[in-house]
Amino acid sequence: MGLWSAIKGVVRQVVRVVVEVVNRLTVGIFDQLFGFAGWPRKKLRLQVIILADASGPVVPTSDLQAPLDFITRVFDERFDVKVVPFGHTFVQAMKDPAPDGALDYECSGAAWYDEFGTVGDFFAKHLAGWNAIPVGVRFPVTVYVTRNVEGTQGCSLGPLTDYVVIDLEGVATPSLMAHEVLHACGIWHSRTRTNLAYHPSDRGEGAKWFQKNMLRASRHVQFW
Repeated sequence: MGLWSAIKGVVRQVVRVVVEVVNRLTVGIFDQLFGFAGWPRKKLRLQVIILADASGPVVPTSDLQAPLDFITRVFDERFDVKVVPFGHTFVQAMKDPAPDGALDYECSGAAWYDEFGTVGDFFAKHLAGWNAIPVGVRFPVTVYVTRNVEGTQGCSLGPLTDYVVIDLEGVATPSLMAHEVLHACGIWHSRTRTNLAYHPSDRGEGAKWFQKNMLRASRHVQFW
């Protein structure tokens, strides 16, 4: 871990936490209290980036259609949130190989540690949105599709970052992308099997009232 990478990682995380808190206490205050009403309609911008190894992109673009169909339908039905692409299309495939640490990603504490090194720099460089300074009027979520996430199918550091990571098994589980995006919006695991935040892959697509509040008040979910 280089000193400059560590400093940039700290700045990214501090700024994002501050922005998240300020957003929830200002423009998101109505939804923080009454988001369960599911009104008015809001937007979440999403960008999916398929990483590449020496053989090319780790998965065909067409394989992302089922997860995208799931998240757009469920966020619309459960949260009255329209998921829209950040750019012209939802999915982009990289051509140049990603670092090994990004291709074989380690979740939990290792993921937080990596945020302050080469892997964190790589993800920050390719995030959707303006990233020279991690502040803007829109806060899209970037989904990185990688080769493998050790011990699970996907990973998110919650409000500490603007991205989530899913692997090839995660792509084959249509609800996984939506599940990880929930984490990016500040929602943690549920013990209810029918809930979208349930950890095992046989989760349902339900949402509790306070989860609606949390998601709709997130910096990633805005009116513009």
